[in-house]
Amino acid sequence: MATASIVKGVCPECGPDRFADVVGEHAVASDDDESGVWGRTDYRILKCRGCEHVYFQTDSIFSEDIDHRRNPHSGEWEPYMPHKIAHYPSSSKRKLPEWAFGLDVADNDLGSLFGDIYGALNADLQVPAAIAARTTFDRASELLGVDPAITFDEKLEALISGGKISKDEQEALSVLTDAGSAAAHRGWRPKPRELETMIQIVENFLHRSFILGDAAKQLKATIPPKPKRKHKRKPKSSAP
Repeated sequence: MATASIVKGVCPECGPDRFADVVGEHAVASDDDESGVWGRTDYRILKCRGCEHVYFQTDSIFSEDIDHRRNPHSGEWEPYMPHKIAHYPSSSKRKLPEWAFGLDVADNDLGSLFGDIYGALNADLQVPAAIAARTTFDRASELLGVDPAITFDEKLEALISGGKISKDEQEALSVLTDAGSAAAHRGWRPKPRELETMIQIVENFLHRSFILGDAAKQLKATIPPKPKRKHKRKPKSSAP
């Protein structure tokens, strides 16, 4: 039996730059003799050599995709055709927090919306991830007793007047909702660092609002009570 070829891939379990055996492959090529334009895509089924997880890789090259890079020996810039490599399923860019199951307990829709953020993020869908973050806040504010028909600014005012959030958190959530609206209605595509900030804001808000309170109550129930202070007896006075 022939030994399978070995390539590097992005294992969904182990991460990037992991050696994998090619356990199945198929190539599709195109070539136009008149124009000289050509392309090729290799489809590969990979098996990670570390965890043995099986995943899929595509490796494409196209004659018209020309880029430039510096030759490490001569120092001169020279043209080359880069390979476009993709993997499915993609490796997780941010894992769902362990406490996320508590949101499903609080409200199934809230838990589902929160999961949509990570699904979009890990599929490299920045705009849907940003919109999902804003929509998750929308549902959370409704569960906290805020009228869903009012504007986002009014929702934030209602949350702060009801003692649900602090002034600092109001400012952060205002940025979150504005960013989500920009992605939904103004064609804004957040950069990875900007999207990371949005997710941190919504995570902190949900964890404090729906998880931390119950966790604190459970912690309080396990803390032993303070020992009662013993009253000291006053010494008898000895009269002369």
